[in-house]
Amino acid sequence: MPHWSDLAAADPDTAAAGARLLTDADGSATVAFLATTSSKGRPRIHPFIPLVLDGQLWAFIQDTSPKRRDLDRDGQYAIHARLGPKDEQFTVSGVAQRIEDPTLRTTVAAAMSYDDIDEHHILYTFEVDTALWTTWTTPTEPVHHPWRASQG
Repeated sequence: MPHWSDLAAADPDTAAAGARLLTDADGSATVAFLATTSSKGRPRIHPFIPLVLDGQLWAFIQDTSPKRRDLDRDGQYAIHARLGPKDEQFTVSGVAQRIEDPTLRTTVAAAMSYDDIDEHHILYTFEVDTALWTTWTTPTEPVHHPWRASQG
């Protein structure tokens, strides 16, 4: 199962851009957008706060959230960071896995940019199967930097 560390080892520039776009100027985790699909196959998009920590991509999801149900059902996700300077973009996709380990939960919670994490927040790690960093040479000329776990 590929993690953020695999992306960082194989394509450090894309990983660095992704980490930068998933954080605020002060380096704390910030809002991004999580795409999942409902049990009927309908796409959904949800704001949430992911965190890159120790070579993995993490997030806490409230237990009552539709995104939690979607992730528990099949784990399929895509994450899109907020637009960066000059419409710079970053997205990753793969499979999320629920984490029950209390030590990991404490470690990730301590690194989050918010402190209201309680027993209703469930920890997930997001495997990274694909990543795409897009920059623009002109307003109409994108430069795509794709990465796939199968590429290494």
